[in-house]
Amino acid sequence: MEHREQNHIVVGIKRILSWKPSMKLVAVLALAAFAVMLIPLLRLAFYAAPWYDDYMFGRVAKVAMETAGSPWAALQGAAECVRTQWYAWQGTYTSVFFMTLTPLIWGEEFYFIGPVFIITFLAFSIFVLVKVLVRDVLKADWASCIVMQVVTAATVIMFIYTAQSGFYWFNAGFHYVGMHSLFILFTAILISLLRARKKGSTVLLLVFSVLGALMVAGGNFVTTLQGLLVLLSITALGALLYRKRALLLVPAVCFYALGFYKNVTAPGNDKRAANFVGWGYSAAESVLRSFPEAFRHMGEFTGLITIAVLVLLVPLIWQMVKKCDFSFRYPVLVLLWSFCLYATGFTPSLYSLGHGGLSRTLNAVKITYQLLLILNEVYLLGWLHGFLCKKGKKTPDGQAYWWFYPLVGAVMLFLFSVAPNQAGCYSAYGAYYYIHTGEAYNFHQQYMERVAVLKGDEADVVFEPYRFKPWLLCVGDLSENPDNEANWAVAVWYGKNSVKVDSPE
Repeated sequence: MEHREQNHIVVGIKRILSWKPSMKLVAVLALAAFAVMLIPLLRLAFYAAPWYDDYMFGRVAKVAMETAGSPWAALQGAAECVRTQWYAWQGTYTSVFFMTLTPLIWGEEFYFIGPVFIITFLAFSIFVLVKVLVRDVLKADWASCIVMQVVTAATVIMFIYTAQSGFYWFNAGFHYVGMHSLFILFTAILISLLRARKKGSTVLLLVFSVLGALMVAGGNFVTTLQGLLVLLSITALGALLYRKRALLLVPAVCFYALGFYKNVTAPGNDKRAANFVGWGYSAAESVLRSFPEAFRHMGEFTGLITIAVLVLLVPLIWQMVKKCDFSFRYPVLVLLWSFCLYATGFTPSLYSLGHGGLSRTLNAVKITYQLLLILNEVYLLGWLHGFLCKKGKKTPDGQAYWWFYPLVGAVMLFLFSVAPNQAGCYSAYGAYYYIHTGEAYNFHQQYMERVAVLKGDEADVVFEPYRFKPWLLCVGDLSENPDNEANWAVAVWYGKNSVKVDSPE
């Protein structure tokens, strides 16, 4: 009897250990975890404060609204700012237009809308692109698609290069992360246009592809350059696989070429470059140097935590590639193309500044790298499955035991615990940390105290320095010098003679 009871216990333990959760259950849990991750990120947005270029660009729209007495005049102000900047400073017409429409122009209490939009738009664009690739191209089931969407979006958002200028400073955040999100959405539109079969969908996607081309072409130089390469690559692949249907992409190519030309040849670019004479390399040398620069950043962009994410995805991807009819025949070619695309992210900064890029620029570069990393994992596992099948090898079903997920999760928690800069390297934790410690609240309170003074009658305003400077929110403080550009921007915005900060004792 005792021996029989022991056997029952052993059988029970084996059953428990051998349980494999369905992909639907994994999808539900993944969505729940993603929602929990977003809560502190979105909550922190309510403590965000404008800085420097928010005032510089937004001032044009603010003056236009005050002059015309209509909120719609903000659009005219944004268009005027685009024209002025195109001649005086930069050709990035799409970025300038939306940076001018900073939520600050409606009031300080609305500034949070900017960070919320940037975070949600990035997640949305990734969800759309993954759906097109996984659901439409690979024909995977919805549960698998949802898990891929969640893991990909969570990886990009959680491990963004710097959440400070990526999410919580609207001007820099939209210029790079916002425009890169638009580029991701544009890529999904191009692929969908090639595959659309209904006339109505084709016409709608064609219109969106042209609008997307014009908008992405007017972004920062990393986004617009990578967008051009992706557009040409999809067009060439479309001509090879879809023949005449690739002609549907010709309008997007033409409008993108026009927008790209207007962007890079703007007179303002030369005037801006005059401030950095001797800093950068020639065009050819910048291209060549972008490859070693890409190698140097790979370790920084990846890290052990990202490798753990790739391991977590293996069972899911294996199940997808087993069921799909897609032919993964050229993994080396895809890898080379991916590396070249990723490397182009460093070329503009090498050309203008002589180094790999500022942190806000690297936000866009790292997003591309992360998406390509997951894309190549899918392609490589797809090729491996096909290779084993051709060799007559029996391949596993890929469904993971339940303990696989907490095991990988434990590894991630360990890597998180030993990370030297947890708040800086993990955006959601950083947001939670600054909310939980009260630093975000105290910083925002002092900012609102400054606003109350700035809206008063005092002509020459003097502030004490920020007492709390949560890294994700505080891009910088005003200077002791009232003629400093950041000080001047605030002074003009509120109609003051001067604004400065007292020197610390």
